[in-house]
Amino acid sequence: MRHIFFSTCLRKHGPAPCLPEFSGPNKMTEHTGNSRRNKWKCASGYLAVFLMLVPGLACAQDSADLTGRSLEDLMNVRVYSASRYSQLVSEAPASVTVISREMIERGGYRTLADILRSVRGFYVSYDRQYSYLGVRGFSDSGDYNTRVLLMVDGHRMNDTIYEQAAIGTDFILDVDTIERVEITRGPSSSLYGTNAVFAVVNVITRKSSDIGGVELAGGAGTFNSYRGRITYGGTIAGVDAILSGSFYGSKGNKHLYYPEYDSPQTNNGIASHVDDDQALNLLATLSTHGLRFQAAYSDREKGDPTGSYGDVFGSPLNREHNIRGFLDLRYEKTVRNTTLMARTYYDREMNKGGFLSEGGADPDSLSLNIGRGENWGAEFQAVSTLRNRYKVVGGLEYRNDFRQEMLTYTVDPVVYYAKSDQPSFVAAPYVEAEIPITSRLSFDPSLRADYNPRVGWMCSPRAAINYNPWDRSRVKLIYGESFRSPNSYEMYFWPGQQPLQSEKIATWEADLEQELNNHVSASLSIFHNRTDHFIAVSADTWGATFVNEGRQSLAGVEAEIRTRWSNGTTATASYSNHFEQEDIDGGTPENSPKHLAKLYLSVPLVPRKLFATADTQYLSHRMTLRGQRVDSYGIVNLTLLGKQLARNLDLSFSVDNLLDKHYSDPGAQQHLQNAIPQDGRNLRAKLTWTFGGR
Repeated sequence: MRHIFFSTCLRKHGPAPCLPEFSGPNKMTEHTGNSRRNKWKCASGYLAVFLMLVPGLACAQDSADLTGRSLEDLMNVRVYSASRYSQLVSEAPASVTVISREMIERGGYRTLADILRSVRGFYVSYDRQYSYLGVRGFSDSGDYNTRVLLMVDGHRMNDTIYEQAAIGTDFILDVDTIERVEITRGPSSSLYGTNAVFAVVNVITRKSSDIGGVELAGGAGTFNSYRGRITYGGTIAGVDAILSGSFYGSKGNKHLYYPEYDSPQTNNGIASHVDDDQALNLLATLSTHGLRFQAAYSDREKGDPTGSYGDVFGSPLNREHNIRGFLDLRYEKTVRNTTLMARTYYDREMNKGGFLSEGGADPDSLSLNIGRGENWGAEFQAVSTLRNRYKVVGGLEYRNDFRQEMLTYTVDPVVYYAKSDQPSFVAAPYVEAEIPITSRLSFDPSLRADYNPRVGWMCSPRAAINYNPWDRSRVKLIYGESFRSPNSYEMYFWPGQQPLQSEKIATWEADLEQELNNHVSASLSIFHNRTDHFIAVSADTWGATFVNEGRQSLAGVEAEIRTRWSNGTTATASYSNHFEQEDIDGGTPENSPKHLAKLYLSVPLVPRKLFATADTQYLSHRMTLRGQRVDSYGIVNLTLLGKQLARNLDLSFSVDNLLDKHYSDPGAQQHLQNAIPQDGRNLRAKLTWTFGGR
């Protein structure tokens, strides 16, 4: 987007205290994008070539005399997120990727952001405060992942006020408590409502049987970073229990140089000792006889070295503090051919931003931006199998966001610049079906109707055709519509804010999956996203508001090859080409790479004992908000993992950015910097000891 922006007035959790008065929104002209028919012809060529090659490749004989069928087992992994019930990943009515615990361990991933970086078509930007997820060429600056739905074991994690999906060190779980991550691409509002626009990310936690005792873990790394964890998994008085606590701390990069601040008044552009990061994570899961209780809590505080939002550059008072917690109680029971589920939950979060501002009514004054949110909800669902053939899902979800408080004020003297608390609720019935037409063809429709008093009713359909043209082949044709309702921050923070409409996104997608032999499979996806009434920032010299802009259009093709051998070698290579990138003004959207390429290769150096894994990622150049280019880059991350090196002892050593590549991510509206430089080579080591059995 090309947004007009007044940097000293807008920040994530409210404005800096510039002026006590704000004006209404500026009207922006809606532009209609030009067609790109020649690029669609190119995409059709990709599809035609793939269709011609698949039958021959499917008949290819195995090149090695290997009896393991681990790839077939992988294709039979069951997922929940795509349809709200357990099904084979190959039968899901969407493009789904599953990142297993094995891949997480071998890849040495520290955060959910690291995991998602490895996924086809996904990329992550970091501004030294938060990690921002890009999906299929979309990553709007200032978008706090609001167009991706994040869940933990099916529990919604987008917060109440800003609807932010936290994926960095502010994510609510320690990565070591994750069993797998299910990534469902494309529109899913027909099942989950708002935010399920470009993808749904469902993080599945480990079971007590996966641990069978106590795990102790500790690690250290570059930038004076350290982490520790203790986890128990077992049975207590007949109750399966997972109890885990972990901490993370880092002093960060000691000296960060930003040429935009290169003057004697701002320490010659050097931010010194203000990049620190601390996080605490707690998790408890108790389950017995179909009843499950889960509680999670996170507390993360991060210094801001970038001088964003017009803060005093290099001040240690510029900090963000995020607290999040939830309670979830679920009961599930199967009666004949129907599985019934009922659950209720409670969430609470607090976001506190402290910053030292320059200028305004009280120069060099400490200000606080505070957001406090609370909600509770309930859901009822039934999954039935009719005549041993048809699957039908029906449910009703209700969520009451009874606290959505936002405050912005100076500390001394206490002067309020913004105060708001506008509770709301969402009620939504939904229905889905899996209808076999023949033994090789099925039809999967779904529909959800959301009522939110802010925007009224929103209906979201999705339909998928699932077809097996050949053995070990799968073709999926998908159409869906999703939406994102304006959140409390966008609707109520700015005085004089005009009503907003919900964003609407329509998506077409075609997916082809083919197992080439027992150890190799390939996939190809072609998609087109069209977004209307896009919500973005509009500003003038007196303040800022949000407006509904015009239409965006993104289209692309993705290809992936996966191999998995019985000796433990695994490899995944993917390439994404976003051949249509059209912003509301007809230009190229910011932070939207045209090309993405990735290679994940894991090789056992010693069978079942020592693994070497290389995770290579390439992003082509991206445009910034100021219309400048951020150079393309390729980085290589390397991890050595030792399993059972001694009795129940695992050790891993990772080198991120092995070749010490210098690269940057585009800055957002709040930054004076056009681009934010990223870290060079850094090292990490981790030791895990399990006792009491595995």
